[in-house]
Amino acid sequence: MLRSEARRYGIEIMSQTLNGNLMGSVAVLGLLDEEIKQETQGRGQPNGPRLQGMLESVARAYDAHGVFLVGQDGVVQSSWDSSGKPSTGIDVRFRPYYQMVMQRKENVYAAVSMARGDRSLYFAAPVLAGRTRDGAAVGGVVARTDLSRIDGLLRDKSDITLLLSPQGVVFAGNRGDWIGFLAERPTPERLAAIRDLKQFGSLFEINEPSILPVSVGEERAWFDGRRYALANARVQWNDPFGDWTLVLMEDLSRTVPRGGSALVGGGAALAAGILLLTLLNMLRSRHAQQVSARQVTALAQAQRLAAERKALLAGTALRLQQARGAAELADAFLRESHTLLGTLQGLVYVGADDAGAMMRLAAGYATGAGVSPEIRPGEGLLGQCAVDRRMRVVAMPADDTWVIRSGLGDTRPRAVVMAPILLNESLLGVVEVALLDIPDGGITQQFEDMVRILALNLELVRRHERGGDTSPSVETP
Repeated sequence: MLRSEARRYGIEIMSQTLNGNLMGSVAVLGLLDEEIKQETQGRGQPNGPRLQGMLESVARAYDAHGVFLVGQDGVVQSSWDSSGKPSTGIDVRFRPYYQMVMQRKENVYAAVSMARGDRSLYFAAPVLAGRTRDGAAVGGVVARTDLSRIDGLLRDKSDITLLLSPQGVVFAGNRGDWIGFLAERPTPERLAAIRDLKQFGSLFEINEPSILPVSVGEERAWFDGRRYALANARVQWNDPFGDWTLVLMEDLSRTVPRGGSALVGGGAALAAGILLLTLLNMLRSRHAQQVSARQVTALAQAQRLAAERKALLAGTALRLQQARGAAELADAFLRESHTLLGTLQGLVYVGADDAGAMMRLAAGYATGAGVSPEIRPGEGLLGQCAVDRRMRVVAMPADDTWVIRSGLGDTRPRAVVMAPILLNESLLGVVEVALLDIPDGGITQQFEDMVRILALNLELVRRHERGGDTSPSVETP
């Protein structure tokens, strides 16, 4: 059961990192944006207004501390960072994340900063010369985050949870005092290789490394006077040194106590009771294993669907990026929504730059002549959606008067979905669509992702119309 849990949590970590939305976003930029392709090949303007705005928007949308472009020569070309420290011009050819993107591989690279001492994750995706995955790599798009999301995932998974690097270094877990420990005592050659890698900052520069008090390769271990069961699972981040390892440790004195408190003298009754309990535990254990196996299978299926959605969203991002104005962008969004989600009617209203202003109709899909050309925040359900700043799914009763226009007449929708177009807590507009079926969680999540892409492109269109006004700033990668 613990092994099944470890595999499931390993998949969950990959779904939040290598297969997550931030990686999907930087991968789309490297695949589709022509200005980024020119920049990484040395033919663009470093830290130009449009690139600065794009990098900042991606960073703020996914809580990244910085996003930067690495050129074909391994030098940072353009960058944005929340600290305000620029890193343009820094050579990162020695970093494994750069070496992997030049092999056309998306990867997650974990490292400890030499200067700050904090742990960071680098989400790196290749910049490709063409618009297909088989094009030559001409650089990389890299986003840097802290470990808060990973630490949160590991916090309550088991009594002790550890995430180990391919070198056996504890990089994260719910035992903060074990961060930086090695899984086993290294040879002088292995320790020298870890120090030369510079991946773990100054952890091993001077002092001898601390060693874990348990062997993570065993299935049972004693620690602090208690018995523990151990289970491992691989975490594939495309690290050039190998897979990472997730270790779960469960205190058996809490979940499987060794002795009982039965009194002597029960004789045959006690033996029969123990036998019955043993049989019940066997049945319960088998049932729990079956449930756990089904959960792992379901999670793997969810991962496959998430990968398919990411591929579809990449195509959507490409088509939205080609729009030349707010109206064309809104029209492209509604057509993509119809193709991917089956929406049969839709509206997009876009607001002015000043908060609380009137929002005007930018595009409609299969709508009639009675649609209002503008709405105010708080006006009707859609206007209230702008005020609440959260998506709303409204299921339609059977006798409702709303209809969807079709070739065979008018059809009543089963659901209407309304969502604010938000970027960094700024309201850019609202969108409303109608569907023939009540959407499930996967459909609503994909719709939210599409609205996020719409918000990013709408902000870029606005910046382009205003001429751009951002300045470069990024910390050392």
